[in-house]
Amino acid sequence: MATERTNPERFVLGFVKFLGTPMCLAAILAAMVAFTRARDGRWERAALAAAIELACGAAGFGAIWWVRSHARARDPSERLRAANPGAPWMWREDWSRAEVRTSARRGANRLTIFAIAWCAATFPILFIVPHRAIRSADYFAIPSLIFPLAGVVMLVWAMRLRRRFRNYGESQFAMASVPGQIGGSLAGSIHPGKPLAPGQQVALELACINRTTRGAWHNLTIWDRILWRAGQTSLSDSTGSIPVAFLIASECRPTDDSNPKNRILWRLSVNAPGPAGGYRAEFEVPVFRIAAPSR
Repeated sequence: MATERTNPERFVLGFVKFLGTPMCLAAILAAMVAFTRARDGRWERAALAAAIELACGAAGFGAIWWVRSHARARDPSERLRAANPGAPWMWREDWSRAEVRTSARRGANRLTIFAIAWCAATFPILFIVPHRAIRSADYFAIPSLIFPLAGVVMLVWAMRLRRRFRNYGESQFAMASVPGQIGGSLAGSIHPGKPLAPGQQVALELACINRTTRGAWHNLTIWDRILWRAGQTSLSDSTGSIPVAFLIASECRPTDDSNPKNRILWRLSVNAPGPAGGYRAEFEVPVFRIAAPSR
């Protein structure tokens, strides 16, 4: 049964709209305050303002970079496009090889670098703010403690992602045929980098998503609207791989990257219980409507 739901991308991607631009403006204001305090010889307040400047700058510009890199669709290979002008499912290197890989290591590394930089920038706040509050009863800067706390949360999250990568590695979805067909099926098998135990139960979901990108660089927001989805339970086989077989309704829309700000994409998701929050992987798969051959 077709379902329709509108929801924002993961909360990290909401940083740009809700925190990106305000954080950038706060960084500029904090830089001005730091300069003024340093010129007056008030070095403690200057150090606090500088720490807030670095934290806000890292949050604002880092979030903008992160969301923009996430929103970008993978550019089709010009060589593959020229060789397959009427087959867009052959325009991506991975699709043309009938396999789709995750990028768990890259995602974990990006978040780790971002979290470490944030923690380094906001570390002075943990010492300066409590010291001033106790010594001078100056509680004005107490809310700024949220910045180092946010850094700790991101660092814990990054460590969890790294642990998940160590436990399961990168995953690959080997497609039985390319592309998945509207009114037909999507089939293949998922191969975790480190195989699951034979007979382990996993949850699979295939979703058709309308991804819209709104705003400019300073307030970019991504929204995913689920147009159709189907779920099923599967069991890992004797090799630790996960068989996949979905029937796709005939009224669904095909993959469409012609408008980067209004894309149609298909996402295959897998979840299984286990350490580090369990095994999780997502694959962007090609699903198209293939015309029946004429007789």
